[in-house]
Amino acid sequence: QFELVLEHLRGKFRVKLGQKSEPSLGIMDSQNIRWGNNRSLKRFDGNKKIKGIKRHVVVDKNVFLIAIMVTMANIHDSKAVILLMRVLKEMLCGIKVILA
Repeated sequence: QFELVLEHLRGKFRVKLGQKSEPSLGIMDSQNIRWGNNRSLKRFDGNKKIKGIKRHVVVDKNVFLIAIMVTMANIHDSKAVILLMRVLKEMLCGIKVILA
């Protein structure tokens, strides 16, 4: 239900700014987080020397959240983007270009 409310508000705001209600451009980023006591989820990201989890987000150019995914920290961004693209496809999202 939360996703529907967010999508509706995002569409209204974009139309108010003179844009199409559905974004065609997405911006992807990830962030490592030192989090949790669950040993099965915590992994070590060798590049950033952080033990924990990683969150991947896609936003539109107005920084409205489109999709979010949480993985273990050792999952490389190039692998996560494939999973995130599947999420966007299942959402029937109209994004044609993603900047990472």
